[in-house]
Amino acid sequence: MSAQGEESRGTGRRRRPVWLRVVSGGIISLLVVVAAIFATRSDGQPVHDVALTDGGLWVSGGRTGYWGRVNTGAHQFDLVLSGAGDAGTGRDVLRADVLQDGRNAVGVTADRRLIAFDTRTGERIKGEVQVPEPTPVTGVDFHEPDRVALGGDTLAVVDHDTGRIWGKRLDPAGGTPIADLLDTGELDTVGKQAAVTVDLDGDIMAVSADSGRVVEIPAEGDGFGQPIRTDLDFSGRAADITAVGDEWVVLDLETGDVMSEHLQDPQPIAGGTQDNAGEDLAMVALQQPGPASDVVGYQTLERAGYARITEDSDHDGADVGVVSGLDEGDERPQAQFNKISRPVVNGDCLYAAWGMGGTILWGRACGQTQAQTSQLPVAGNLTRRNGVAVRHDRGQLVLNDLDTGRVYDLTLPGDLRIDTWPGGAPRGDPERYDPSGWGEDPSPSSTTSTRRPGSSPSKSRTSSPTTSTKTG
Repeated sequence: MSAQGEESRGTGRRRRPVWLRVVSGGIISLLVVVAAIFATRSDGQPVHDVALTDGGLWVSGGRTGYWGRVNTGAHQFDLVLSGAGDAGTGRDVLRADVLQDGRNAVGVTADRRLIAFDTRTGERIKGEVQVPEPTPVTGVDFHEPDRVALGGDTLAVVDHDTGRIWGKRLDPAGGTPIADLLDTGELDTVGKQAAVTVDLDGDIMAVSADSGRVVEIPAEGDGFGQPIRTDLDFSGRAADITAVGDEWVVLDLETGDVMSEHLQDPQPIAGGTQDNAGEDLAMVALQQPGPASDVVGYQTLERAGYARITEDSDHDGADVGVVSGLDEGDERPQAQFNKISRPVVNGDCLYAAWGMGGTILWGRACGQTQAQTSQLPVAGNLTRRNGVAVRHDRGQLVLNDLDTGRVYDLTLPGDLRIDTWPGGAPRGDPERYDPSGWGEDPSPSSTTSTRRPGSSPSKSRTSSPTTSTKTG
């Protein structure tokens, strides 16, 4: 008996007590239930979808008449669309543009039509919107404020001449038709000489230089709430507006003064004022809408910097920002060659770019620092109609020359240029092209193009290497 019992203890498995088996089984069952709940509630995110949509920045082709999608992970185009229109040459033509907010993208054609397209497939969404043609101030050099804005899943349009405001909420997954915007989306009226912006939450903000009024229309679910009106003590020929967090910031282009919800008195922008009030307009552009802050980014011909927009701000922006080098005292007569752009605040960095004839200047100042510009040669001595757009979405940036259509990836060493637009005249009808099979003279003849087995994408680059030197 004794020997048999010892053999059993040495070679057999000890059975767990009944209570322990019950508890263990209960824990396992609970974990299975919890995992099932999370699996049911999870929306999921396909891995292959990130590179083509969340990693894509949309750009416009300038006089080429195209739009393109930049795959920022591959540092190249992965889709090109025609239909932006042949903008031609000269100072008085309108360049095509593009707006982006995550998976929503809207192309602006050379004849002021809005065309939405699926950012993942490049397919055009049925219907379009004809934006009212503005009658801006003529004979004066200034950076024209925006009349169309996209952000926070909201598309907004304002009529510069009448001040009528339209808005439409978009599906954050993309694919929302916009053709009914002007038919069903009228929200309010702000006054003549109007401009519009949209904050990161989708709230619409519009200003009228004629009435000195700001109208804020909050986004609420699939629609909008009641307008909030604020009368400011100014009147002029033009005014700019942007959003910092959920607060509007207005720039009186007659005086170069900034106004905000938390300033008791207007604040002048350094380098933004002009001596001939009533004749000239201030050559200033406010930043693209960004996160909450006690300062707002701005750009003049001489620099990009910050101006305080709250009374308790301790920000001293005298030596913070990007110095362009265009401060030799002869910039106003050269305004037909020098164009400012809207700077971008990305994290603690301020990005700014200038179009200077046949050259692009750009710089980045992070933290409380002052930076000089780097120079990107374009070609020839351009008579510029537009400057350079800093394309920005979900923390990613590229530079897009609105005149030539050139695109520069700021994350690359050496040659920053990455655009590969099709060769030949722009197509008038919307078509979709895959740049992966293009050679040195890309000229696709159909709407589908596939890469040959074993081949790799090719690009045509003609710009000279980037130099990082101070200009001026």
